[in-house]
Amino acid sequence: QPSSHCAVNCNAQFTPHVDSGRGAGQKLSMIVGLGDYVGGELRVEGDAFDIQYKPLVFDGWKLRHWTNPFAGERFSLVYFTPEAKKD
Repeated sequence: QPSSHCAVNCNAQFTPHVDSGRGAGQKLSMIVGLGDYVGGELRVEGDAFDIQYKPLVFDGWKLRHWTNPFAGERFSLVYFTPEAKKD
């Protein structure tokens, strides 16, 4: 199923968190890093993932995640689909 939303981050250094806000109710996200940078791995529950031009699917609503320090210009694209609102 394709994602309906994409968040674009530029040089964002996220501290440990779980997702909240606009994507409420989503199940999974896909993130990919773009740009000319060193470091900047995505940490998910302490495990490091190199996302530079390598997409990663994970549950950011349940799993604590953050960004390792980096040098250079780093963009990340986060694709997600919020749960449909029920009437």
